[in-house]
Amino acid sequence: MKSLQGLPRLISASVGAPGKARNLPADVQCIQYLFNLIIPKMGFTLAENGKCDGQLVQCISQYQFRHLKYAHPDGVIDPTGRTFNSLIEEAVKVPVKAFPTMRIPSFLNVFGNNNGDAVQATVNVYLDRMRAMVEAERRNRQLMLQATCDGGMMLTESDFQNAATQLGSGISVNIIKAFATVESGGRSGFGPAKLPVIAFEGHLFRKYTKHIYDQAHPLLSYPYVKKAGPQWQANNKDQTKAWETMATAFALDQEAALMSASWGMFQIMGFNYTSCGYKTVFEFAAALKINAGNQLKAFLGFCSKSPALIKAMKDKDYVAMARNYNGKDYGDYDSRIKKAYEALEGKK
Repeated sequence: MKSLQGLPRLISASVGAPGKARNLPADVQCIQYLFNLIIPKMGFTLAENGKCDGQLVQCISQYQFRHLKYAHPDGVIDPTGRTFNSLIEEAVKVPVKAFPTMRIPSFLNVFGNNNGDAVQATVNVYLDRMRAMVEAERRNRQLMLQATCDGGMMLTESDFQNAATQLGSGISVNIIKAFATVESGGRSGFGPAKLPVIAFEGHLFRKYTKHIYDQAHPLLSYPYVKKAGPQWQANNKDQTKAWETMATAFALDQEAALMSASWGMFQIMGFNYTSCGYKTVFEFAAALKINAGNQLKAFLGFCSKSPALIKAMKDKDYVAMARNYNGKDYGDYDSRIKKAYEALEGKK
């Protein structure tokens, strides 16, 4: 859950099996209270005494085995580990009463003493903040997935002519059209839901999230093996699925998700937002959702920042075009650009 990264630690050290965990009293009491909040899942109540006994270790191990499907539970909860994150996610779903007369420590990780009410009050404040952050993320996700297209889903001949003039250097209009043809069919950079055509790249999401979702979300976060591998195919089989994939990734890490997709008529990668003239990837994505004109503008911005690409477009050097636009693992991109260009020239 991305929200946990926006809050200070609730426990300062590991809790659980003696010899493996530090079991500081306030941390232990915090975990005992969290388990008691989700008691329907556990079936028994723990004493909230700050002492790690066999019952607590058994409780942790059962939770890991039954709910997290650990083959070999270790009976330990680390401050930033999967078990703790899952426990918080479950506890957030449970409404709890605040302690209006209880003074809460200035930051969440220091309880000051082992008073049970103080620990419970601090945990409740933490969970309230979590709920607020989760709701904010939900609203942001809803806004991101909302179609904001103003109706301008197509480019005109004049748009392409002006683009060629802007790039200069004798670049053919049909070279620009060829990129659009190869990347999105050349007709529109929008799908049936009036959202930009996207393709999600899980190996990039893995890079930007530092591999933390490899186990929990193997379809979203995976190592690069080959272009358009099986995970890519599953995530991008159509635009409905591609945007479902984006929504799932966006809920985990908004910025990483947007940077890990290619966008619009020219399929520009989100991580290239600065080259396209935008300060943030959020501004980039918002602009490309509006119309095809903004998608063309982003393409022109990207091209203008690459003298090697401009030269290749001018010289009709298809290999150099493919390498500078699509990366070193460009496959048959050079031949597809050449074929698209020659087909467009043949229509003259």
